[in-house]
Amino acid sequence: MNNLQIGQLIRSLRKENNLSMSDLAQKLDISQASISRIESGIQEANYALLSEICEQFGLTLSSFFLLLENKVDTTIKIPQDKSLLQSENIDDELFNIIKNLSEEQKKGLYVLLLPYIR
Repeated sequence: MNNLQIGQLIRSLRKENNLSMSDLAQKLDISQASISRIESGIQEANYALLSEICEQFGLTLSSFFLLLENKVDTTIKIPQDKSLLQSENIDDELFNIIKNLSEEQKKGLYVLLLPYIR
């Protein structure tokens, strides 16, 4: 993944959300020129800025990078209903997320979670 790919995804998300560069820049408290440079791959979006961008589009950083890999579509959003993250609902939510992963993604998730289950 490179700056150009990240910038192209940000542009795509911005357009899907009917935001101009100026609108997004204002929400992020940066210049429109910075948005332009990021979207064209000239300027790198640091972790903090990328996190803010994701927040504006209702995405987690994880889902942003999955989008970047073309593994999921842009409809995956952070649940607005925080009760979905309560213990009685989290098992169902996790199951739904996991069942939609590719085999390779499931293996990666397993390796990531392995230290937590031992």
